[in-house]
Amino acid sequence: MKYSTKRMLKKIKDINHSKMNKIVDIISKENNKSKLYIKFDIIRNFIKRGIGYTDYFRGNYINLTNKEKDTFVTAKSFYKIIHYLNDYNYICIFHDKLIFNKCFSEYIKRDYINLKKASKDDFIKFIDKHKTVFAKDPVGECGHGIEKIIVSDIKNKDKLYNNLIKNKQFLVEEEIIQSKELNEINPNVVNSFRIVTLVKDGKAYIVNNSLRVNQDDANVIGCTNDIYFSFNEEGFIDSNVIDDYGNIYESHPLTGKKFSDVRVKEIKEAFDMCKKAALEVPNVRYVGWDVAFSNRGPLIVEGNEYPGYGIFQFYKLKNKTTGHLKEIQDIIGEDEIKNMKL
Repeated sequence: MKYSTKRMLKKIKDINHSKMNKIVDIISKENNKSKLYIKFDIIRNFIKRGIGYTDYFRGNYINLTNKEKDTFVTAKSFYKIIHYLNDYNYICIFHDKLIFNKCFSEYIKRDYINLKKASKDDFIKFIDKHKTVFAKDPVGECGHGIEKIIVSDIKNKDKLYNNLIKNKQFLVEEEIIQSKELNEINPNVVNSFRIVTLVKDGKAYIVNNSLRVNQDDANVIGCTNDIYFSFNEEGFIDSNVIDDYGNIYESHPLTGKKFSDVRVKEIKEAFDMCKKAALEVPNVRYVGWDVAFSNRGPLIVEGNEYPGYGIFQFYKLKNKTTGHLKEIQDIIGEDEIKNMKL
């Protein structure tokens, strides 16, 4: 898990120059700095701290002191944090959705079938019980390998089964029916609520949270230009509502729902559920839980042993000048941070 020079060089090679130029343009306009200076500063911070241009932008690095920068997680330091907090022998539970669903059956609150073990007849019986199902690649990420299947539209169930096996979509789950409160924001997709927990001395803590909502009518959450915001325990939004480029929204672009009117009463229940789930596998201390708010209450969609941290460090979310590392340190203490040898 060492953040090697080879990995850093790969990041340089994989730079999305169009996105980087757009980000540099935003920083330049907001800070009255030349684009050349900003690119030089991005390179300098990448070499010194291992931070990419996206995190540079999100953290508002151009205006931070060195002391403030030290409170931020970087791609370079995050490998060490995860390696220290999460036991490698247990992370397979979270990496494979089939294993995860079995271990966390109490929390997923939905019917599913494992096509690695089930027969074709078992599969047909399963889908006949449901109106809509989702087929997933158990080790897929960022929405890749997910297919929505409306059962009444299936013309050949044998062919569908064979295609799912061929595409390694071995996990098939019943549809999650989203709650009324979330449908009012965007009814076209089950919006994903990320809750990050951290275990210290046998107790689970909430590190941060963020609801990710599609801007359009796509029916699967993906790694796109979504909008983000966080909640307090009372269920009210306690941050700005922003997209990947820091634009602030007062209402949802598709539905027109005003974010000042949003309240999700089951937020605290979701927090408590994730804190309980975090103690099921205490060897994996740092987990990002994806939660959906359904007609059966909050449920866990999946757990991530290597969750993204970027949105939590976006200064435009809560106008903070400190980063995610400080949030972690506030829970586990300075001694454990030193043990990570960041």
